[in-house]
Amino acid sequence: MKTGKSSSAALIKKIQRLAARADDGSLELAEALYDARALPKTTRSGPPSFADLVEITRLSRRTVHYLIAIWERFEGLNIPPDRLARVGWTKLAVIAGLCEPGEELKALDVAETHTIKELPAVLKGTPMKAKARTILFRLTPKQHAQFELVLLAHGAEHPKKGRGLVRKEAALMRALSQIAR
Repeated sequence: MKTGKSSSAALIKKIQRLAARADDGSLELAEALYDARALPKTTRSGPPSFADLVEITRLSRRTVHYLIAIWERFEGLNIPPDRLARVGWTKLAVIAGLCEPGEELKALDVAETHTIKELPAVLKGTPMKAKARTILFRLTPKQHAQFELVLLAHGAEHPKKGRGLVRKEAALMRALSQIAR
């Protein structure tokens, strides 16, 4: 990699271009983000800050962090890029965070045969829970407020941090069991 202001500016333009692409350029973007963080410090400025990379890419902080972590983990392993692309960056981020060094190939095999929801449990070696079903509701604000009141009345709670409710599934099942009687 070249050093200096011109290579830094070219790398930033490359990051902007890759971040704007609609196709799956995530691995290329991960490499470019990693390279940007590794730029040497010059007399005036150093590598772009993490906040700069978030601003440049217009991606979330979490996404930028995961992409850099993925490249750090997989860059020297001689794994075909098309295989990594097939697995997808979300599963690669889970692997980067959970598997031991040297276990990446085995973890990729697991990732190719399991869903993103199953992957952490399988990599940790913990028994998987029965498959859950996801239900999506489209509620008006008034309906949502009523739904939330029912869940709160049946044991759901507001979390200490964040939004939404915790223990909502159990609360919904308690509410439904009262109706089914």
